[in-house]
Amino acid sequence: MHIKLFAADKTDVGKQRDQNEDRPYRRVESAEDGDRGLFIVADGMGGYKAGEVASRMAVETINKAMDTFFKPIHDQPTIKIDRSMLRPSSPTGKPSKAETHKLSEATMASAVEDQLRAAIKQANQAIVRYGEQQSEARGLGSTVTTLLIQNELAYIGNVGDSRTYLLRNGALTPLTKDHSLVAKLVETKQIKPEEVYSHPHRNLIYRSLGAGRSTLEVDIFHETVQAGDLFLLCSDGLWEMVHPEELERTMKMQASPQAICDKLIELANAGGGEDNITAVVIQVSAH
Repeated sequence: MHIKLFAADKTDVGKQRDQNEDRPYRRVESAEDGDRGLFIVADGMGGYKAGEVASRMAVETINKAMDTFFKPIHDQPTIKIDRSMLRPSSPTGKPSKAETHKLSEATMASAVEDQLRAAIKQANQAIVRYGEQQSEARGLGSTVTTLLIQNELAYIGNVGDSRTYLLRNGALTPLTKDHSLVAKLVETKQIKPEEVYSHPHRNLIYRSLGAGRSTLEVDIFHETVQAGDLFLLCSDGLWEMVHPEELERTMKMQASPQAICDKLIELANAGGGEDNITAVVIQVSAH
C-alpha cells in the first residue's frame, strides 16, 4: 500500500495569553513508495520571548536533523551495521550475495527510531546552549510531540505534555504519555483521570527540552498506519480545554484536516482559551 498524506495546522494565542509560544510544523514529500511526512508541535516555556525561541529552535533543529529522511535512498548516508543484522536467505543462515545489503523491516525501523531520538536530543542541546549564552533566557524550554510517517509505519517521539492522538475506526486513542505531575498522580491512583483538567498543578511537567537539562530521555512509540487513519498532534492548550469525548466527536466530523483544526481551536477558545492552542491534523489515504 502506498500512503497519501493530507495535513493542516493551526495555532492561536488563546484568550488569556499575550503571546503565542506554540509552534506547529508539517512537511509532506512524495516518493516512489508513497508520501513521507514529518509533523511537530512544540510548546515553549520560559517567560518573555524565551518560550517562542525554544519552540522555534525545537522545530527547526528536528526538521534539519531529519532532512535525510526525505532524500532518495541513493542520497541517504550509509548506516553502519553488524553482519548479524542482515536478513539470512539460506539454510546456513548466511546472507547470499544478492541479499547482502538487504535489511529487515525491524532493522530499518530501529534506524529511523534512532534518528528521530537523536534529532530530539539535538534540539534539547541547542536550547540548553542558548539558555547558557543568553542570561535573560536562562531556563527556557519546550515540550515536543513529533510524528514521522514512512510507508505503513508511524514513529512518535514525545517529551512533555503535548500529545499525539489517533482516530481509527471511530475511536480516538492517545499514542503518547504525558510527563507531568498529574499524569503520575493518575498513574498511582491518587487522583481520577477527570481531575487532571482542574488540578492546581496540572501545568507542572518533569521532562522537557531545555530547562537546563543536558541529558534527556525521549519516548518513542510505533504504530502501523492504515488508510482512513486520522492523527492529531496538539499542545496542552487544546486537550485541556477540549476533553476526549469532544475531541473524538470533532475528529469524526468527516471534514478536511484544515476544517478540523479550525473547529478544534474554536472549541478550545470557547472552553476558556487558558493557554496557547495548537493542532496539526493528518489524514491518511492509500493510492
